[in-house]
Amino acid sequence: MRTTPVTGPSVWTAAQLQADPAWIHSLDATQRAECLAALKHTHVLGLAIEEIDPDRFPLPTLGPVLDSVIAQIEGGRGVTLLRGVPIEELSMPEIERLFWGLASHMGYPEPQDASGKRLHHVRAAHVFADEASATAAFRSGTLRGYQTNVELDFHGDGSDALFFLCVQDALSGGLSRVVSVGQAFNALLASEPELAKVLQQNFHFDARGELGPDRPFQSAPILTEHAGRLNILYKRGYIELAQRLEGVPTLTPVERRALDALDAALNDPDHVHTFRMQPGDIQIASNHAVLHARTTFEEWPEPERKRHMLRIWSTLRRNRRPLPPAYRTTREFAASHARRLALGDAD
Repeated sequence: MRTTPVTGPSVWTAAQLQADPAWIHSLDATQRAECLAALKHTHVLGLAIEEIDPDRFPLPTLGPVLDSVIAQIEGGRGVTLLRGVPIEELSMPEIERLFWGLASHMGYPEPQDASGKRLHHVRAAHVFADEASATAAFRSGTLRGYQTNVELDFHGDGSDALFFLCVQDALSGGLSRVVSVGQAFNALLASEPELAKVLQQNFHFDARGELGPDRPFQSAPILTEHAGRLNILYKRGYIELAQRLEGVPTLTPVERRALDALDAALNDPDHVHTFRMQPGDIQIASNHAVLHARTTFEEWPEPERKRHMLRIWSTLRRNRRPLPPAYRTTREFAASHARRLALGDAD
């Protein structure tokens, strides 16, 4: 149970992130050329995309930069933006290979769903005119938020880090939002310390069909102190959706107060940095120290211009924090836990 404020570089405000452009790295001409040369090299070797790794995707000057990103994701601010990845003239299969190659320098791509897919295309397969119709669709099936155009509240994805490549941005909206978990926790601890304790107890989450028919939901604390670090597993929407499932206890008034207080701290304008991703941007965010969100968006009328992102969930190549025991069987972190065991990390 954590009862003291979080300290260190992972605690930041919107103004601090805006004032420090060091969290953004723009690729120079040499690094862009290295990306394309490494991509060509994978074809010379005849590699399938999942065979691409740092040794077979050589990046002489960009590689050290990507290695430094690991230290920013775990031990630093928890968020980085790579800008100017050279996707302009590439086909979609080539963009996928380039994205995979870059991500492989920083981590091991992990499965994102029950099918085992490790690279997802994030597009609005379902477009809703209003929040009510979207809510009805979420309640009637296993639709996930990234498959829609609706606003996504602050949440974490799976594994240590989210890698998110912008292929095509929306006509309007679709802005990215990031917030420091430590900053939000400290604000909550200062104003409602008892509610900060409530959030460190078990909550139930709708598993959206990803854990099989015998596990429609999972339970874990939202906030967990482990090995000296504060961890988070949060998806308010999935907590609410779990309420309709048999075997899930009804949220108590104090639990709802705690959720509302956390949402207020996460959405405090002083805490949230909002920015627009553009084609060729890769957002990299810790799933332990940073939560991300997205505003609703309007699509271009032309089908080929519809908003399109690629996503990888990744276990970091180094600087891996020990995972809380409660997270190790969750759909978000089970693969990262298994990877840690395979790599010989202390359990």
